[in-house]
Amino acid sequence: MTGEVRKPKAAGPAVLAARLRLFNLRHLRRHPARTALSLGVLTVAAALIVAVLGIYGSVGGSSGRLAGQVAGSADIEVTGRTDEGLTPAAVHRVDEVDGVKAAVPLVRSPVEVDGERMLLFGTDRSATALHSDLSDVAADAVRGSAAGDGNEPGAVFAGPGVQRVKEGGTVQVASMAGQSHRAPVAGTLSGGTAESVNDGAYLVAPLPVAQRLAGLGDRVQSVLVVAEPGTETGALRDRLATELGPGAFVTDPSFRADQADDATAMVRNITLLVAFMALVVAAFLIFNSMNMAAAERRGEIASLRALGSRRAPVMRDFLLESLLLALFGAAVGSALGYAMAGASIDSLPPVITDSVDAEVELAVPAGAVPAAVLAAVAASLAASWLAARRASRVPPVEAMRTADPSSDSGEVEQRRAGRLWALGLGLALVALAFVTAAVFDDERSFGGGSLLLLGVILLAYALIGPLTRAVALLAARLGPSGRIAASAVERAPRRAWATFMTVLLAVAIGVATTGSSQNTVDAASKNVSTLADTDLMVQRASKDVLPVRPLLPRETQRELAGTDGVRRVVAGQFTYLNQPEKRALLLGMDGPSNATAYRLASKEARAELLAGRGAVVSGTYAKDKGLSKGDTLTLPTAKGEQHIKVADVVDYVSMDAGLIALSLDRVAQWYGLSGASYYEVMLEPGADKAAVRHRIEQQTEDKPYPVHVLDGSESVKATESAVEQVGSLALALQWVIAGVAGLALLNTLMLSVVERRRELGILRALGSSRRYVRRVILTEATAVSVLGGLAGLAVGTALHYLSTDVMAEALAMDIPFKVAPAALGLAVGAILIALAGSIPPARRAGKLNVVQAIGYE
Repeated sequence: MTGEVRKPKAAGPAVLAARLRLFNLRHLRRHPARTALSLGVLTVAAALIVAVLGIYGSVGGSSGRLAGQVAGSADIEVTGRTDEGLTPAAVHRVDEVDGVKAAVPLVRSPVEVDGERMLLFGTDRSATALHSDLSDVAADAVRGSAAGDGNEPGAVFAGPGVQRVKEGGTVQVASMAGQSHRAPVAGTLSGGTAESVNDGAYLVAPLPVAQRLAGLGDRVQSVLVVAEPGTETGALRDRLATELGPGAFVTDPSFRADQADDATAMVRNITLLVAFMALVVAAFLIFNSMNMAAAERRGEIASLRALGSRRAPVMRDFLLESLLLALFGAAVGSALGYAMAGASIDSLPPVITDSVDAEVELAVPAGAVPAAVLAAVAASLAASWLAARRASRVPPVEAMRTADPSSDSGEVEQRRAGRLWALGLGLALVALAFVTAAVFDDERSFGGGSLLLLGVILLAYALIGPLTRAVALLAARLGPSGRIAASAVERAPRRAWATFMTVLLAVAIGVATTGSSQNTVDAASKNVSTLADTDLMVQRASKDVLPVRPLLPRETQRELAGTDGVRRVVAGQFTYLNQPEKRALLLGMDGPSNATAYRLASKEARAELLAGRGAVVSGTYAKDKGLSKGDTLTLPTAKGEQHIKVADVVDYVSMDAGLIALSLDRVAQWYGLSGASYYEVMLEPGADKAAVRHRIEQQTEDKPYPVHVLDGSESVKATESAVEQVGSLALALQWVIAGVAGLALLNTLMLSVVERRRELGILRALGSSRRYVRRVILTEATAVSVLGGLAGLAVGTALHYLSTDVMAEALAMDIPFKVAPAALGLAVGAILIALAGSIPPARRAGKLNVVQAIGYE
């Protein structure tokens, strides 16, 4: 029919590929420096996301991998509430529960072998029901030991990763419980399966041998349960819990991985938030590059529009170009992130790695790369959308006019309605950020920081006009060269705004990260400062970890008390209490102590604690359990549920569910634990500390394991160092963000030099020196960087306050807000880094060829 209007057919893949090659890839090749910068910042941002997820994911991932290698087809694991393990009677009762096909007793204990930390495994022939890597390895060890082939009684087999052992030799095995034995080595295991278990770093022995070496007596640490076919796992778990009572912890075999993830969750989320902010900063660089591309290709777009091209294909071409940059950058960044995570595994703080038994290996979560790709694509498309929309909406006739490609002031002024919406939404998000921090006291409160920064970005977008006028005003006050720079800023407000925001965000993130981290370290230092009153601390654990294990035997207390110059020795024991969700930290003490939980408690609470009538709990634990001073605390123990009064609630820094402090007698009575994690040594008045320390070190030299003797101030410094190490990655990332800001300024000013070549050439032709032309570029950079830095300092201080409040709520402790001098120094450093990015464009501007520049169109 002649009157029918035919709709254009959608472009096929061949047409899209042709347009991409002719209009997009050609443009990217013509501007290699700009393309490389855009790809570079996307690559770095994606790499940071993958690296952060990979580093912290490897802690839980390694523990989860080991759980799979050990448990195999086991459906349930039954273990003790603490390290005391399970009795033979409990193992037998597990096997008798309806629905249990196999109950495999297991020893899985960290030990020190000739001073090197590794795992000791022990089981019996029932392990074949697990069909796991460990069951295969253990079967070889058990079979070899029972075959009468010359292996000595009590012999162990060494994994392929154990160094300096040989068949027929012996190894010194020190248990976490304080015992030490010399064991003969029956052989070294080999093969892919043996190498895969805990990276080969383990000993394996028949169950009785492993029990003796681990100091367990006739106990085992856990029982792995294989359910009968068709048995519902949840119901079987409930039957086991009912049969065994509260002294047993019935859970999934992967519970240790969940505990490791929980322990690092807060630090991981904070660091990941900083990594995502690097992507936001990178988005502003993409914004500038795509706006410049849209301006440079006005004639090309006009020709396409005049020949009948619709708006949608033009916009699609721009977004497709941005998508390609994001995908390529994310792909390279993901590979780089893997490498960064792998290189950083060995540098993880001991306070993190010591909390898991597994050998920490690279185990990047499956969702890390998709998360990085999606984030890069979203940031790149969002940053390019305005440029794509702007390019597609220019009428052909207007686009064919000769115009300054950088000029967009008229278009900005037309966006009043959009700016009003941005202003209202920005104010709402800023308010919502503080409401979120105030209402939530868990991980959701960390969303307040993201909401605040998003609100600031919207507010700044609504205030493009005033902000660029402020930059131009400052530039104009910096001399004659500044007036020329001011005119350039006024002609290209979007470019100036994007650069301003890049510097603002870099400074704000740096100030907030450094400030909140320093406030947390100061609060933690004050929290543990009571330890400084202890003359000497004696422990097996190194000073840079929480001394949960290994333990020292109780006879060590008597030996220390008999040392010349020693007035009093107080034993303290840390252990973890297994419970649903996060594990809790349990502390027992047998006398007046300088431990934080004791010293911060009231006088009455201290007396009740030592008498065994009360417990002192941390604010984190009290918040999680809904407890207050005077309430009754119910604890699951091997003696059944025990009830004790909450004598006081105190501040205490913990990465787990919090702290419960009891008398050491209560810990031994309820959980069957003996030994001590550390001994506090108080000296006689006038005693020479150095001399007493030397005597104690001499006494402990003949121990079959290393013993560390510290003074109280060293313990406080070690705690400060541990807190600083935990936040070190986030602090390092802020400098990466500052570097990205410097690249953004370099990119912006390079674009400015290119689009103003004719203007700068005329200046040179009129007699301006190269130095003067360089000064024009540097003045523009100075104005943008200084105002962006000052605004970033204000926003960063607000974010610092919010972050400190969130950390205080999350840790349930008092963290006073204080402006950190280091944060101010970092703000200046970020501004200087950004200014450094202006030097290459300024040098390029000064070297322009006058004749070529004047003829540039």
